This record gives sequence, structure tokens and C-alpha cells, in this order.
Amino acid sequence: MAHYRVLKARLDRGETVIHDGAVSTELQSMGVPMDPISWSGPANYTHPSSVVQMHERHIRAGADVITTNTWSTVRPTLERAGYGSMVREINARAVHLAQEARDRASGGRPIYIAGSISSNITGRDPRTGEIGFGAFSETARIPANELKEYYGEMAGILAEAGVDFFLIESAGRDNEARVIEAHAAKDTGLPVWVGFNAHVNSDDTVILGWPQGPLGEGTVPFGARPIKVNKTLAEAIAEVKPAGPDVMAVFHSSIENMTAALRVMLDEWSGPVMAYPDSGRNDAATRWRDRTVVNEESANDFTDAAKNWVEMGVQIVGACCGFGVEYIEPLRQAIPGKIARPRSV
Repeated sequence: MAHYRVLKARLDRGETVIHDGAVSTELQSMGVPMDPISWSGPANYTHPSSVVQMHERHIRAGADVITTNTWSTVRPTLERAGYGSMVREINARAVHLAQEARDRASGGRPIYIAGSISSNITGRDPRTGEIGFGAFSETARIPANELKEYYGEMAGILAEAGVDFFLIESAGRDNEARVIEAHAAKDTGLPVWVGFNAHVNSDDTVILGWPQGPLGEGTVPFGARPIKVNKTLAEAIAEVKPAGPDVMAVFHSSIENMTAALRVMLDEWSGPVMAYPDSGRNDAATRWRDRTVVNEESANDFTDAAKNWVEMGVQIVGACCGFGVEYIEPLRQAIPGKIARPRSV
């Protein structure tokens, strides 16, 4: 089994690390049915061999880190999908399937398993009444003490099952949820990597979250907790630092927005930085992957951007929604083996 201390030593030496690409959209592209509420989460139970195969593809493409298929498997989401009695089984099985893939495909190369925890709790879109994955996240409707319970449970299951560290894939503007997730993961004693998505607004300020959404501007009393809609990425990073992250990342953001967001991250955070953009496609939850529609960015475009990010000081590069194995494969040959100056927390 790969030990995190070996990975940390690589990071301390300034070496670059290849993270995997998309998990859920890669499963969709393989023909795995997606649950309308929990997206790819139930596949750990319904299509385990496909989940193993997806991880194997990433390992053979050169990934050093693979991510568990647990982006949408927190208890409230699984309960709404009808899998409430299987929260432990679905989450633990995600780790075991990643371990199986590592054993089958690593060829003795160290492969690390990141336990994904996201802030998405599927709910009902107040604008349309639609319920289901991609409609709306109800995280901000849930009091902080309940979130602590949900994320604490999930982190405990993943840690017990054997993840090497945690990846907090907390998308959107609810930074309080991101902080809660980071603390819950840290309480297990394992290292924690924390991701932020961001965009550049009309004033060229890097803002936390996606460029458009239903919340409008300013601070809004959304459910149980108020959300500051126009929080800057720098503010969000400062709020997460006390949780003690080991790596910080910009993720689930378009390549177009990544470079500016990474500059902020590199300025505001002294430790290792990770970049993993998405394709910017909006159909991931509904009809991914229509083979007649192609991403705006080719694998070469992605690789060129990644080389620039490494030159800036980014050490870990991967991808998410829409950027599958074919985007990961060229990275190992393309990006430098080290950054100019190692970074430390």
C-alpha cells in the first residue's frame, strides 16, 4: 500500500504529481446509468466492475492519485435517492473498488487514493421546483451542526475503509460548508486537500464559485445559513487555512478562469497547489456524453495550459467533469518533473 508520507516527500522535493481526471462523467461515457439524485454514487453498488475499470484507465494513463467515486454519497443525498440504508456500504465500497483497481493496474508504482467529499446535497431548485442532481444543492439550507454530523460520518467511513487522504471537492459559494468538511476530514487524522472553484468577474476580481447562479449578488439569507455571494477567492482561502489543509486546489473551473485563480492561490497559500479544471460543459448531469458534441478545449489545449500552471508553481495537475482519461495521458510526458521552488505549509 502506498503511504502518504512518500507522497508528501515528493511534494516536499518539489516534484510534480499527476491526479486523475473525471470520475462521474467518465463512468457516464462508459454507459453506466446515472441516478437522477445521486448521480454516479450508486454505481459503487450497481456497477462495481465499471468503477474498477474507470480507475484502472486513469492509473494506466499515468495518474499517481485516483479519487473515490463518492462526490454525491453523503447521507442526505443517498437517502433522497432511496439508498439511505446503504450509506456505509456505498462509501466503503468506493474505497475498496479503488484499492482493487490499484492492485490490478499499478504495476508496483505507488498509487494514492483520495477520498472525495463534496458539498453537494441534492435538493429542489426553488426557481423550477425540479429535484435531482444538477438542480440545486441544499447544503446552505442545512444547519452547521447537522453538516458536521453528515460529513463526520462520511469521513469516518472513508478513513476506516482505507483512503490515503481526503479531497474536499466543495464547489460553489458556501465556504462555511467547505470549512466544516475540512475539519471533519482532519478529525480522522489523515491529510486533507481542499478545492475551490472560482471565476473572474467583470472587475477582474477572482470570485469564489461559478460565474452565474440563482443567488444573485451580495449576502443572502439562504435557508439555515447566510451565503456571501461575492466572496473573493482570497477571502475563502483565508477562512479555510485554520482547518490545517495540506494542499489547496482550484478545481471545477474552466481553463479560461484557472490561471487567474491559481495566481491568487499561489499568492495566498504557501503550501502545495493543485489544478484540476473541468470542460465547462453544462450537460454533465443530464445527457453526458453525447459523442457528437466535443469539448471546446482539446487534450493539447489542456496540456499547454497545464505546462503553464506548473511553470507558475502548481505541483499537482488533474482534471474533472468532462476531461477524461484522454486528457490525463499526455500530462506525464508534457509537464516538468519539478517546480522551480518547492512549496511548504
